[in-house]
Amino acid sequence: MEKYTCLLVEDDAIAIDMMKDYIDRTAELVLIGIAIELADVRSLARNPMPTIIFLDLIIPPGETKGFHLGELPESSYYVIISGIPLNLYKGPLPKGRLYELNKPISYEGFSKCVETILKELKLENCESTDTA
Repeated sequence: MEKYTCLLVEDDAIAIDMMKDYIDRTAELVLIGIAIELADVRSLARNPMPTIIFLDLIIPPGETKGFHLGELPESSYYVIISGIPLNLYKGPLPKGRLYELNKPISYEGFSKCVETILKELKLENCESTDTA
């Protein structure tokens, strides 16, 4: 079974515990880090580059030195885990593939979203193997 790395960007302790539990229940996912400030995201999203980033849109900035979400890698899949629907959010968004889970997040909603992403990843892996 292939494993996919993920990063959690969230500042609420209860939401962190819940998302860690959901990620731990999913055998294909490996949590490589948790960012509670925007300033933490830059370093955690690069080494190694996570396949999936679970991203709360509103977190404290910290010492960002000009870093913003638009600088995140395009190759990652982004699951927006926010109380703000994407169609109402006016700030910068990452350039990768976006999925949306509105808070409060149920395990069923999480599972359905992650299954969709895992199917796409497996399909991509099959296609890249076929062309090699």
